[in-house]
Amino acid sequence: MNLTPSMTKHQPHIKFEAEANSYYTLIMNDADFPSHSDQKMSEFQHWLIVNIPGSDLSRGDVLTEYVGPLPNKGSGYHRYVFMLYKQSKGKMEFRGERRINNRTSDGRKAYNLMDFARKHSLVEPVYGNFFQSEWDESVPKVYEQMKM
Repeated sequence: MNLTPSMTKHQPHIKFEAEANSYYTLIMNDADFPSHSDQKMSEFQHWLIVNIPGSDLSRGDVLTEYVGPLPNKGSGYHRYVFMLYKQSKGKMEFRGERRINNRTSDGRKAYNLMDFARKHSLVEPVYGNFFQSEWDESVPKVYEQMKM
């Protein structure tokens, strides 16, 4: 599905079926950063919530606040990937991970979803989805907000 950055600037409502008494991690990233043809920086982290009890995202621990798509002008379509992992160890500490607000790009660039999953023993995703997006006139406003 193709969605514009304007259409996805607000945090999405995510619904999923969860196992009782289980915790989950949700990751959203740009798999094509800085462009699909030039992925020298790897991925860009857009959203990260850990220790989600059941399917209630509002009660999870937000490590990275949501920022919508930020494809560079002329870079073509980017894939924005959502991965949901069940935490096999229950509620976890996630030591060494910093909290990132939606006013900065620090800590978001050169991110690797698979490295994060391995580091925290997130074995395999239980759900995944993605959409594509390319630059529109709303992107420069977010760049300014994030001081990019």
